[in-house]
Amino acid sequence: MEIKENQRYILFKIIAEEEIDQNQLIKVLWRQLFQLYGEFGTSQTGLWMIEYDKNRGYGIIRTNTDALPMVRTTLAIIRQVNGKRCILVTLGTSGTIKALKKKHFQKINKDAQ
Repeated sequence: MEIKENQRYILFKIIAEEEIDQNQLIKVLWRQLFQLYGEFGTSQTGLWMIEYDKNRGYGIIRTNTDALPMVRTTLAIIRQVNGKRCILVTLGTSGTIKALKKKHFQKINKDAQ
């Protein structure tokens, strides 16, 4: 019998000197996870990029409930992507994308103005 994992979605903002490419960000995120938690820990995260807007500087990633603290920690310690200095700030988490956007997207829209 397969047990379904509960998913969590994390909305994060990127504060950077220059635009950060999605593929480069994903590579750095995986590399940092691997350095912190090893191969087994990283494999348990179920990490997936759902949405990324480099122009507005935000993204949504999916992980499972158990790995949520690991992924949030990893986002917090990333300081450079492909030689470009940056900070990733977690704005909120939710069990569904719809609820995440409803609760937290006003933060993104407010920052864009």
